[in-house]
Amino acid sequence: MHQVLEKLRQDHRNLGQVLLLLSNQLDHFFAGRESDFDLKIELLEYIETYADLEHHPLEDLLYQTAGQRSSEGSELLKRLQTQHQKLIGSTRKFRLSLEAILHDGVMSRVELEVQGREYIALQRLHMDLEEQEAFPLLDRVLTDADWEYISEHMPRHEDPVFGTPDQVRFRNLCDYLEADGRS
Repeated sequence: MHQVLEKLRQDHRNLGQVLLLLSNQLDHFFAGRESDFDLKIELLEYIETYADLEHHPLEDLLYQTAGQRSSEGSELLKRLQTQHQKLIGSTRKFRLSLEAILHDGVMSRVELEVQGREYIALQRLHMDLEEQEAFPLLDRVLTDADWEYISEHMPRHEDPVFGTPDQVRFRNLCDYLEADGRS
């Protein structure tokens, strides 16, 4: 498998950790236990900062390049690109809901739980579809010349949590991952 696909798989493992942490924080909140809203907001800001600005654009570049190379899987690749746009909106909406509650906004626990659980499920389903169907397709249809083009044009943002940690912007998340031994 090409190193770019390996990078994307590592991103998915990292995002999986973030989603698990978000799910655990939601479990605490809905069970009436202490829950860290700043951490939950940082988790979503990380997804907005890295997944939406680096990871998804790289995948979109791969999908567009594969679509130009072959019609195989074209519906799948178009659907995944559409999902990227919807996930960007969902991430923003859920982060804004959490921020509103932190600032005394009114939203029922049930409404927040549904929004959070749906968000996490959508992210996981999306990553599973990419891992199981899209990545093997890309590995099959993209040529060495395609990979060279992709390498020259891919976004080059550093992962602000799992790469070189941004201790200012993602302090709570970095501290949590370090204490938990997962960074």
